[in-house]
Amino acid sequence: MRIHRNILKLLQPFLMVIGCGAISLFALYSLVMSHAIPPQERLQENNYTSFYAPPYQQAIKKSRESAVQVTSFALDSPYFSTASGTYFAAYGKHFVVTVMHALQGPCEFTTIVHGEEGYGCVKYVTMNPINDYAIIQVEAIKDRTPIHIPRDLPQNAQWIDSYSIMNKLVYTGYPNVIGPLTVGGEVSGFADAEYIYMISYAWSGSSGSGVFDHRGKYIGYVVAIDVGQTEFGFQILQNVVLVAPALKVDWGKTLTQSE
Repeated sequence: MRIHRNILKLLQPFLMVIGCGAISLFALYSLVMSHAIPPQERLQENNYTSFYAPPYQQAIKKSRESAVQVTSFALDSPYFSTASGTYFAAYGKHFVVTVMHALQGPCEFTTIVHGEEGYGCVKYVTMNPINDYAIIQVEAIKDRTPIHIPRDLPQNAQWIDSYSIMNKLVYTGYPNVIGPLTVGGEVSGFADAEYIYMISYAWSGSSGSGVFDHRGKYIGYVVAIDVGQTEFGFQILQNVVLVAPALKVDWGKTLTQSE
């Protein structure tokens, strides 16, 4: 027993060194792992904040995953237009709702874009110059999740809450041919019965973006930013965005006019 005790006393410093070394290596490993940078795809793809309440988180996700870019050109024009749109499903078919003013040419010269993929226009289901919207029939779009009409529209009294002052909104679009960019905002006021004023930001190419309320209901589409005239000339208010209410869209045309 004395021999074993003497050996343990002799080995004790070495055992302490080994133990401390193991702890240090574990601590170093933990530090490295806690500061490891995740792969790029995890930083960018489907990375949604958990800061907001779950319904608004779902609204952000729904806005982003249904957003598409719309490009159009005409043979008699050297330019092509770009806008944003919302991919939706109705009655077992697929469509995109966007602004009519972005469609320069016929259906065959209009393309729905997501990522590196382009999808041709099947048919212009309806074009409404008064309310400035168009519904385009398309084939199913890869890696996009359509909203569902009429399920994702407000129902009954929900319309009142959706358009209430300072209700939180979100939209996703392709301004200046970049994106998709997701932007938040709030209902600020109304232009008679024509438009909703949303305090947010929008730029060229944002037109047609679908606007969702805090519950994830589709309530309208971006039409323009406000432009006013003063004694100093025209004043562009980039943070006052005009939204056309979804109430103005004749969704029934997807049933009666589609192929």
